[in-house]
Formats: sequence, C-alpha cells, structure tokens
Amino acid sequence: MKKFDISNLIISHISNIYRHTVEEDAETTSVAEHSLLIIKQKGRSVYTVGANEHIADPDHIVYLPAGTEYSLYVDREGACCVIEFDTADTAGEACSFFIGDDEEIATSLKTILYYWNLRGPAYHSKCLSEIYNLLTQISNIHSYAYSLAGKYQLIHRSVSFIEKNYKNPDLYTPMLAKMSGIGETYYRNIFLAVFGVPPTRYIQNYRIEKAKERLVSTSESVDQIATSVGFANASYFCKVFKAQTGMTPSEFAEKGKRIG
Repeated sequence: MKKFDISNLIISHISNIYRHTVEEDAETTSVAEHSLLIIKQKGRSVYTVGANEHIADPDHIVYLPAGTEYSLYVDREGACCVIEFDTADTAGEACSFFIGDDEEIATSLKTILYYWNLRGPAYHSKCLSEIYNLLTQISNIHSYAYSLAGKYQLIHRSVSFIEKNYKNPDLYTPMLAKMSGIGETYYRNIFLAVFGVPPTRYIQNYRIEKAKERLVSTSESVDQIATSVGFANASYFCKVFKAQTGMTPSEFAEKGKRIG
C-alpha cells in the first residue's frame, strides 16, 4: 500500500486555529470532528490510534484525519497549536512527521495564528495560503519531491504577489506563470489543485474581500471602490459582487454599516 502523503491534502475549509496548553499527565479519549494538524512548540503529547502511537513534540507534527478515534496522554506540558480543517478529497491516515524543530515552520505557524486571530480582510484565504506553505515545508523535510505541496512552492511567490498587487488590473495568468518559471497550463493546473479555483477566480475573490472591507469602512462611491481594488469598471464589479454575495455593493455597505 502506498504511504499516505500529507502534501496531497486539498483543504476545502479551515474550521479553527488555536494555541493552548494542556497540563501534564492529562488524559482524554475523543473523535476528531475535523482533520487535525497538531504542532507542539514545547512539551510532549502521545496520540494513540488503534495499536499505533504518534508523538507530538517540537521535533514531530501529528496529523489526524476527520473521524479518527484517539486517546491522548500529555507526557510533558507545553504550548500546542492545532489547525482544524476539512478536506475536499481523501483525508488520509493518522501519522506523524519529523520536522526537527524547524525554525521556518515556527515562523509559518506564527503567521497563520496572526492572520486567523486578526480576522482581517481575506483572512481565510491568507491562512489557507500559509497552511499550504506549511505543508510544503513538512513535505520538503520528508523529501516528497513530486507532491502537491511541493509543487505549491512553484506558485507561492506569485500568490504573495497577487495579495500585494491586487489593485493592479493587469494581473493575468501568463504573467504569473512566467513569474513562477513554468508554463501557463501547468501553472493553472497547480493553482486549481491547490486552491480549488483557477488563478483568475482567486484574484477576483481576493478583490471582492478587499472591496467588502472598504464598503463598510469608507464613504467612497462604488465606482471608486471598484477601481481601487482592481476592477476595470463598476458595472463588472457589481455583477461579480452580487454573484458572490447575493447583494449589490450598496446593499452590502448599508447592511454592514447598520450592523457594525
């Protein structure tokens, strides 16, 4: 049987991300409602699934797919970060991955927690991007050269570029593919596999999230907001906005300001 490769996970939704500390010698038995990525920054926890034990400590990450029945014993108290998410395809099997207390993984985790707790514009997309980056780092440590997460490295730079330059109306797939050093078709296929949408749709979604923020926090006109987030004209912006939210930009702004 082919060994499960965590880098092949396709995340459909992030349910929660949190950091906590469980006291030493704590024990519990539970079932994972969502898939779990468990990263211990200090201490040591033992997750028992069937006849197998999986260690979570600063050197090892534990992955538990949704529906896993497990027993937990906290061997040594310490800070732990848990990422709960749902997958679009197979969730794989419970396993642990050696990471060797990697500093880049610690940095990625800090970024993920920051975006999630801040709840700023497009925070879910930002967290998703960073989680795939995290899976890529885990994948690299385990030398998964041909994995989905490994391929994500090829487009990570362009994803960051999109998020920094979304106001530019000339963000097109050929330019982003060239930036990544790969062909347009291959770039589009990787992007679709990683995010579940093609590059053009990702850019569009990101712009709409930015527009939502401006609609409820500024007095700018719809025309001004449309151009400020990268849409060529207000008419197309309104069409896309209503398709995604079920409301016109003006209706969204009125509702947001009334509630907020």
